[in-house]
This record gives sequence, C-alpha cells and structure tokens, in this order.
Amino acid sequence: MTEQKENTKKTYRYTKQLIKLAIENGYTNQEIAVKAGLSSKSIAVVSRWRNGKALATERQMIFFIKEFEHLLKRKMEHLFYSQTENPYEFIYHKIEGEILLTHTLNYRNSRSKPIEKVGVCKFVILNLGSVFHLLEQKKVGLDDDGSNVDKLLKNKKISNNEQANWYLVKTHKNLSPQELVDTIDSIVNTFCHSENKLARNIRNDALYLKYIIRQLLLKNGYAINDIVDL
Repeated sequence: MTEQKENTKKTYRYTKQLIKLAIENGYTNQEIAVKAGLSSKSIAVVSRWRNGKALATERQMIFFIKEFEHLLKRKMEHLFYSQTENPYEFIYHKIEGEILLTHTLNYRNSRSKPIEKVGVCKFVILNLGSVFHLLEQKKVGLDDDGSNVDKLLKNKKISNNEQANWYLVKTHKNLSPQELVDTIDSIVNTFCHSENKLARNIRNDALYLKYIIRQLLLKNGYAINDIVDL
C-alpha cells in the first residue's frame, strides 16, 4: 500500500518535454488536463507543466508516457565523439537532455574582402530535469593551440553532416542554473585574458555568450545572482 502511494507521488522529470510533444500532436491544454486526471478548467496547472515551472506525477503523465515516450527518447538522446591518440579511432559519447542552445565562436580573417569566417569552438547546453549539461566542442582539424586556424578558412567543412564537423573536448555535467552561468563566465574570461592569436580573435563572440545564457535562463524562470531587478 505504501509503495502504491509513493508511485502516485513520484514526479516525472520530463514533464515539460512530454507536454510539448502532446501540444505538437494536437492536444489542447484542456484535453491534457483531462487526460492527466484533472478538471478541464485546470489549464493553469498544465501551463506550469508546459513552461517547466512544475512537474507532474508519473500517474498524471501515464497516458502521455504510453503515447509519446518513444518519441521523447529519440529527441532527448544525442551522440557526440572525441579524438584519441589514434587518428583512425574515436570515442563515442551519448548524452541525454533537451538541447536549449548551441553557440558557435567564429574566427574571422579581417584582411580578406569580404571578411572570411569559420566556426572554431562550439558550446552546447542541454537541460535534463532540474540540471544542465554544458558541452565544449572544437572544429575537426583544428590544432590544440589553434595555430592552423587560417588553413581551416580554406576547408570549412570536413563532412556534410554538420555534427560530424565537431569534436567533443570537455563536458560539464549536472550543473545548477547558477553553476552553469559561473562555468560559462569562467570559460569566457579565459578567452578574454589569453594572448593566444585564436583566443584574441574569438573573444567578442565569446563575450556575447555571457548575456545569452542569462537571457535564456531568465526566460525559463531561473533567478541568477547578478541580474539586477530595475
């Protein structure tokens, strides 16, 4: 009996994503409320689920789990790969979460007309329940010190598959919203204080990321320490 009660109270961590799938497949807020065992007037509750401000219980989501969880799994699993010492072998990484943002840092050759540019670093932010993952990537073919970046301008794409053009170099997992901001700020500050040719070139693109992540989290209802309420 106790176990049954616990199951009815257990929250479903993918509530927001599952509700989004239901909406995309034609369900209204009223219909979702009814399928969840609530009154058709409980649209405010559904709105909170939809905006990620509250989690439904597994019992409330059981209909939608049966209908859409197979689709959700496909959307939430992502494959990345990283280098090894052997240039013909890779390490493959699967990570779960909803991709909230990808931000590319571009190297620009201001001496060319028009100005040539190529993406050299990329940051991917995923959300999984109440935590975030931050992935750092670098362009395939880019040396660790960025010394061959000018050569990349001539060969911007290694593969027609865009995701295959990026190696995973570092993963920051299970971050709180504030930890995510602090981690990004630390990475950006490293670019800003480096005298490396590549870092100097891309630091402006990196600086924008500080604002972009705060804007993203604020719009998703998270409070960040250094945002001043005017």
